[in-house]
Amino acid sequence: MSQLIDMSVVAQETAAVCIRLAGCVQGAGVRPAVARLANSLGVTGCVRNALGGLVIEAQGTVDQISRFRQSLPTSLPSSTTITEIDVTTIDSTDRTTFDIERTLFLGQVSTQVPRDTAVCDDCLREMRDRRDRRYLYPLSSCATCGPRYSLIREMAFDREHTTLSGFDLCDACQQEYGSPSDRRYHAQTITCSKCGPQTWLTDSVGRQLGAGPNAVTEAARQILEGKILAMRGIGGYQLLCDATSEVIVERLRRRKARLAKPFAVLVGTLAEARRHACIDSTEAEALLDPSNPIVLLRACSNDIAVAVHPGLETLGILLPSSGLHARLCESVGRPLVCTSANREGEPLEYEVQAAQTNLVDIADVWLHHDRPIVRPIDDSVVRVIADRRVTIRLGRGLAPLPLSLPLAKPQVAVGGHMKSAVAWHNGSQAALGPHIGDLNTVACRERFEKQVADVEALYRFVSSTTVHDSHPDYFTTRWAQGLSLPSSRVQHHFAHIAAGMLEHGLLDRDAFGVSWDGTGFGDDGNIWGGEFFTIRSGTEYSRVAHLRPFPWFGGETMVYQPWRSAVLMLNESLVGDEWIDRAASLWQEQTVVPFVRLTRRTEDCVRSTSVGRLFDAVAAIVLGLEVVHYEGQAAMMLEAVASPTSQRHYPLSLVDRQLDWRPMLRQIWMDQEMGLLPGEISAKFHRSLAIGILNVASLYPHFPIVLGGGVFQNKLLTEMIAEMVSDPKRLKLPGSIPPNDGGLAAGQLAISVMREQRRLRHSHT
Repeated sequence: MSQLIDMSVVAQETAAVCIRLAGCVQGAGVRPAVARLANSLGVTGCVRNALGGLVIEAQGTVDQISRFRQSLPTSLPSSTTITEIDVTTIDSTDRTTFDIERTLFLGQVSTQVPRDTAVCDDCLREMRDRRDRRYLYPLSSCATCGPRYSLIREMAFDREHTTLSGFDLCDACQQEYGSPSDRRYHAQTITCSKCGPQTWLTDSVGRQLGAGPNAVTEAARQILEGKILAMRGIGGYQLLCDATSEVIVERLRRRKARLAKPFAVLVGTLAEARRHACIDSTEAEALLDPSNPIVLLRACSNDIAVAVHPGLETLGILLPSSGLHARLCESVGRPLVCTSANREGEPLEYEVQAAQTNLVDIADVWLHHDRPIVRPIDDSVVRVIADRRVTIRLGRGLAPLPLSLPLAKPQVAVGGHMKSAVAWHNGSQAALGPHIGDLNTVACRERFEKQVADVEALYRFVSSTTVHDSHPDYFTTRWAQGLSLPSSRVQHHFAHIAAGMLEHGLLDRDAFGVSWDGTGFGDDGNIWGGEFFTIRSGTEYSRVAHLRPFPWFGGETMVYQPWRSAVLMLNESLVGDEWIDRAASLWQEQTVVPFVRLTRRTEDCVRSTSVGRLFDAVAAIVLGLEVVHYEGQAAMMLEAVASPTSQRHYPLSLVDRQLDWRPMLRQIWMDQEMGLLPGEISAKFHRSLAIGILNVASLYPHFPIVLGGGVFQNKLLTEMIAEMVSDPKRLKLPGSIPPNDGGLAAGQLAISVMREQRRLRHSHT
């Protein structure tokens, strides 16, 4: 007879395990949480950071270890992301405590680099509590909040590897750091007013106007007097002023040479945000998210100056990212313009002396702090589209963005020329970096080169190849080809679709892609931007349809003078010359007639399929736009006026694999002449595009529909597509990877990795 096993005895036997966690497990308060759980269960052992993630050695009875493993996932901070858990049995030791140990510096950096997060409610409560020793100290953080990516010099995430290493802890902070019951137990960014970074306010010549708590108080007073403040935040300097004053906002526009592009608005609370914008539950979640993005919302009050967002119904709002922002909001008591502090076309300022010097023609006063910033980073921008959070600009709180790609050789993808961002694979993990900006100036190009070097240092790899756009004249293309490394090119619009396929885990499948934007170098040497592709396993594409081409005349001038697009398209849509006089009267002060004559004499010109320019043409006709000051302005203004109730549309048929816009444009021209309201014309135009997309997609009924390109930042158009698609599961909308050129590098990297995988498979067959 077999002997019965007493399970109660087994439960008391000793067990020891090593648990390895991969993912975003550093800089989020995971080690203290693990230690607290172990101590509560009587488990001994240790936890430490490693370049591969987090290593836990746990010892106790079988029952204790079982409960420890079971409770571990739910005991970690909410910001933790675990991508892999590996458990192995190890030998028991004679440990009697559970300790947090020093980092193990072996192997590759395969753990995710922690991202900056907004100040938490607990830290804000301390700052507002007169009885707390951190009362009015605006730079505090804890184990789960505050700067991370912007101040880390190297992995793993320990204080000695951050810019806070030069600030020795005072006795009180040291006691909190070592106390398991304290919420700052082993918080690597722990500081206070006695031992941490300090704030001070200066005028234009560097004279100090206040320090410590008085610096913020005086800064608020200066803003209320109409001054423009340059304030050093988590990732760099920001310009702030009274958002309710037309005069002051216009002054900021003149000084910054930013004539029309919208500014974001900083408010102190969600309740205050609701006073200025219509906010649904998904948008509220985005505002309150620890990543603290600017959220594009529908404005609903007249309190904000028109000059903040001229001609637009959307208003970008963000909540305080730090105690400094929160204190300033409370002290001013008004919504504040909050925009990146840089000269037009230059990168974000982030160093004290450079900001004091370079912003002297823009700011009146400067609010500095002396916590060094390793890598500058702009605020993130998101928009909720079809109840889905879509990243418009990847920045603070969202970058670096982990990318789910197979193991591959170390490489860097360098994106495009506009909205520059880089992506990389270090051999064990992949990520997309933050927004850098347009690469039109030497300073921005130097910032790009610095970021590539920083990525390789932080993630500890040397790139074996680079991936770039197919445009031969992009700075990134020339830069990549100038290295002594192999390089490969990826067609611009293919990269947009690949980014969407990566987002939705479709890289190993076939897909139907719609890639619509303003400009991108086509395989035929023309300017593409209205493309329909079929994709084969994330490696090859076929151009199955596109917008009907039209002349592109005048280079970059086309982007900023939308009347040119209108004239060129009308010239191909209308018979005779009667329309020319009306066009000349519609766009005053423009040389319409000579322009028509010139284009008619010029037979050999570039042709384009750009949907961005189609939006420009319609906006010029409907709104009378002659000049815009930033790319996408015409499309945003056209979206803003659209009537939400209209269900009508224009003809937009597929003829010889081309979406023929000419009948639509003729009807729009007639509707405008007959006095149809701009909102009705705009809505009909948007609906026509949505129907056109779905009609082409219906030819490929078994493929998922992947949308990519900057056009799909348009909430109205994208939501129309989502509402009309017959099978919603087929539609794959943009999300965490920007649909604009800020996501190009992710798509380039995905294609490069998948092509490498294909070569490896073929080499083994």
